[in-house]
Amino acid sequence: MSLPRFGSQTLASVGISLLVVVAAFLAIRPKFSEGRLRLDNKHLLTPIEVQAIPDGVLPVVLGRDLGDTEREFKTQLLRLIMERSGVDFDFGLTAEDLSQDAAIDALASGQLVGDKNPHAITIGAYGAGRALNRRLRAIPIPITGGVLGLRVGWTHDKRLPKLASVDNLIDLRELTLLQGHGWSELDIFDAAGLRTFETAGDNLFRLVDQQRVDLLLRGVAEIEGEQSVVSRFSDELVLDPNVLVAYPFAGFFYVSPNNKKLADAVAKGFEEIIRDGSYQQLLESQVYTSWLRDRLKLKQRRVIFIPNPEAHGVLDVVSPQDWIVPWGLLADGTVQTGEQLCIIPGLAALCN
Repeated sequence: MSLPRFGSQTLASVGISLLVVVAAFLAIRPKFSEGRLRLDNKHLLTPIEVQAIPDGVLPVVLGRDLGDTEREFKTQLLRLIMERSGVDFDFGLTAEDLSQDAAIDALASGQLVGDKNPHAITIGAYGAGRALNRRLRAIPIPITGGVLGLRVGWTHDKRLPKLASVDNLIDLRELTLLQGHGWSELDIFDAAGLRTFETAGDNLFRLVDQQRVDLLLRGVAEIEGEQSVVSRFSDELVLDPNVLVAYPFAGFFYVSPNNKKLADAVAKGFEEIIRDGSYQQLLESQVYTSWLRDRLKLKQRRVIFIPNPEAHGVLDVVSPQDWIVPWGLLADGTVQTGEQLCIIPGLAALCN
């Protein structure tokens, strides 16, 4: 557990207090065994199975976070990409949950299987950033067209009155936000002067439930998949209906620096499904669901744009036609409400 991050300032006394609180929480960890039971073994690839894959067949082993299943959009997207890539492959998820830091370290090692890559991960989906691009090989096509940069928050229902008064970036700076260890959003939030506490992934919803933070911001494409985990804590964990935070952001698929063959296959397959329309179909069927539309209530939200210092030099390489979110209109203040976002063709299906 690391100290809280409060923009450019470190408040030692607050940090010590929070460490005491968090240490107490760690003594009683939530049980996530149910999540593991939801995964059929046929969707997993163990290190032993990866080693047995014959030459000429690409091992495509996607790292999974807490609660991830074969039904996640990124999993279905990657499978579709590989099916259209024109190469022979064997696809599965890592047999164990991995933190983002551990997964990135394993990919950066360059090992297929070994001490530095014990779970045989070959590909991950992470927020694009300069540091990550230096360590891994990126496939620079936004996994959700930038929709991942539209963020809404899990909170405790007793925090809703406080959140209802948040209108702008200055108000947002009065909140305590929550993110996971190593998440690329941390640097973005720090640069915007936001107070952000970071913790291990398996402790995120516990801290929200205990009201130690105000808001756990997550991409709109992620919240439906997290609902089953959220519901295990209490009925008091809810989605804030007021604020949508937007910043230029993209999730890329990343592979080991020396795995050019897999990177080329992913790029080829991704371009093919964008061209033939199957990517848009998958996005609308798996992300723009009726569940999300009903709970997102995009039209009624206030949009708070924050810049992303990591975008320059990282997202510049993305082809304009691959973006769905109108970042230029958000940056110059033309778009400030969810209702305005709802008239954007690529986002209209998100609105009731």
